[in-house]
Amino acid sequence: MTIRSTNVPKELGGHGIGKLLAKAALDYALLNGQFIVIKCRFVQYYIDKYEPQYAEYILK
Repeated sequence: MTIRSTNVPKELGGHGIGKLLAKAALDYALLNGQFIVIKCRFVQYYIDKYEPQYAEYILK
């Protein structure tokens, strides 16, 4: 699965919606046995900061 971008409306920024979106996408990929290709800087940041255990499922 390739995660290309995440988008949250500006008026909803800063409320953790991007984190929820990133986690949901990552969980979906793992539950479906897919490796992950990250093209979105925010999702890479999220993994690095909050969920380093996902790193082993990322294809570079």
